[in-house]
Amino acid sequence: MNEYLKNSGIREHHKKAITYLINRFQQDSDYLAVIIAGSVAKGLAREDSDIDCYLVVEDKHFEERKQRDHLFYYEEEGCEYKGGYYDGKIINYAFLRAAAERGSEPTRASFEGALVAFSRIPELTELVSRIAVYPESNRERNFSDFFAQVELYGGYFADRALTLNNAYLLSHAVSQVALFAGRLILAYNRILFPCHKSMMITLEKAPKKPDSYMKLQELMLRNPNKETISAFVECVRSFHDWGITPYEAVSRFIVNNEWNWLDHEPPISDR
Repeated sequence: MNEYLKNSGIREHHKKAITYLINRFQQDSDYLAVIIAGSVAKGLAREDSDIDCYLVVEDKHFEERKQRDHLFYYEEEGCEYKGGYYDGKIINYAFLRAAAERGSEPTRASFEGALVAFSRIPELTELVSRIAVYPESNRERNFSDFFAQVELYGGYFADRALTLNNAYLLSHAVSQVALFAGRLILAYNRILFPCHKSMMITLEKAPKKPDSYMKLQELMLRNPNKETISAFVECVRSFHDWGITPYEAVSRFIVNNEWNWLDHEPPISDR
């Protein structure tokens, strides 16, 4: 068994499943490393938690799988406990280097506590440790970018949705307010944004936020109206000087939302 596994807080049946995975891919030269991530790697897993993993492969193998849209790894064999399976992604070494240099926050967060269970790559553990780091250089820009979203969605778009009785626009506006307000609080605390599924749990744990933040957010999400939306936006607005005026926020919103195709391919929602 991997020496780290012997001394970790990982449950025995998860250790056994990880060992199976290591033995399987050590036999295949296309596979360069197995990285265990998620709750299992952090020692926070439930009895039935799946095993999140990254499988690092040779560049040629990665490109072949990418062309076939086969970058997801799902397997139950080897997980001999109830509800167990491997939930993996196929990556190459270049992906790891890019993640350490310029990875998105959800990608960085996915490597928090990650364990290199097997590797043919020298110093891979050191590279992996540089991924799950808050990107400090983005923080001030994120403050103004994110708050512009809160101002526009919580002001103009929410108001129009309520006036026009547009349920779709209201739902979208409120979810965007919650998302970007949450991003502001996480950035203020220098906490990586994990993903939408885990954001509320992560916000609950954030030490620095308005006392009423979670309550006002829940009221807005459950009953979106002028009062609940305004109260939540004001709660966020008054917590910190986010570095952008309301007038500037409109310009920033235009650049980030309407002209986001100028310097790179449009996001999938706008193609």
